[in-house]
Amino acid sequence: MTPVPSPRQTAARPLTGHMPQLDSLRTFAVLLVVIYHWFPTGEGINRLPNGTIGVMVFFVVSGFLITRILLGNRDRIRAGKATLGHTYRNFFVRRALRIFPLYYLIITFVYLFLPQASDIRAQPAYYYLYGYNILLHKTGNWADLLSPFWTLGVEEQLYLVWPWVVLLTPPRLFRAVIIAMISVGVLFRGYGYWNGDVDGVLTPASFDAFGLGALWAWTTTERPDTIPRFWQTLRIAAIVALGLMIGLLTLLPGDHLAVVLFQRLLISVVALWFVAGASAGFGGVGGVILNNSLLQYVGRISYGIYVFHMMVPGYAVPLLLRITNRLGVPLSPGFWSHRLLSLAVLLVLASASWYLFEKPINGLKRYFTYDKPATPGTL
Repeated sequence: MTPVPSPRQTAARPLTGHMPQLDSLRTFAVLLVVIYHWFPTGEGINRLPNGTIGVMVFFVVSGFLITRILLGNRDRIRAGKATLGHTYRNFFVRRALRIFPLYYLIITFVYLFLPQASDIRAQPAYYYLYGYNILLHKTGNWADLLSPFWTLGVEEQLYLVWPWVVLLTPPRLFRAVIIAMISVGVLFRGYGYWNGDVDGVLTPASFDAFGLGALWAWTTTERPDTIPRFWQTLRIAAIVALGLMIGLLTLLPGDHLAVVLFQRLLISVVALWFVAGASAGFGGVGGVILNNSLLQYVGRISYGIYVFHMMVPGYAVPLLLRITNRLGVPLSPGFWSHRLLSLAVLLVLASASWYLFEKPINGLKRYFTYDKPATPGTL
């Protein structure tokens, strides 16, 4: 796969606007998470660490897009076209409009109707204050219906801090901050390992994935002339990372120190190659795949897929089967047909959520733009 435009063209024309191929990447990422939770671990199509791969792709994409937005607004602040307080407020509100409504709807639904499937009744504050990853770190209860929500806690905690880092760090020091962030991710997992933690659900344990995405954002925004060299280095790094990742998967157990330290980093380097290429626009066969309108649509509704996917096979599909049985249409799907039915229900549910709930609320972002000019005496 080759990026279109070429690295030289990208260097001359910084990336702007919507990047539809990233939506297709989100599709692959969320489907990997679904596979991880719907199929037996370590068997068949779930031999790879699909959940970790999918989550790291999401984190790299998030690090890239969020940092790109913040760097653009940092330049507006420095030019006197915006204020720090206004920029942070609208950044946070816009993220809240995208994430909060469906998140709180689902955890409240589980609290009211499925409390036996979660720890939410016993520890509601962790869920409602986006600290579930901290609770999961304490309990290790991966059987919780809401266990995938640890990643949402990580992202929200990052949104509280990272904007200030980007907006307040002197430009000459920002690359060093990114490199430090990537290093902290690896070191923090090492610290966790020595304390018996191999799950890595606390926010700093994912810093390297976010940091790699931020590095691409910094390169395209602040150093576009270095993009050809960045591409050359990234290609080599991704090939090496893929080889090392295969070695870790085939030679070492999942709780080995080397796996805990480096698996996420290696996955994130490979993910960065896909993210960087998709943001510029892959050509060839890769471009044909990532430009597919169906894949891009599924990527747009991927948040709903992620939020609903744990409830569908165990609750939504059994309810549907009970309804069809009462209507005189008895269905007894086998394992694979049950999973196909679950996927269909999941896509319908996520689509309905997008058009009837998420998209209308998301439209409120128009009232929270970054275009307000600075006024004297304001932050």
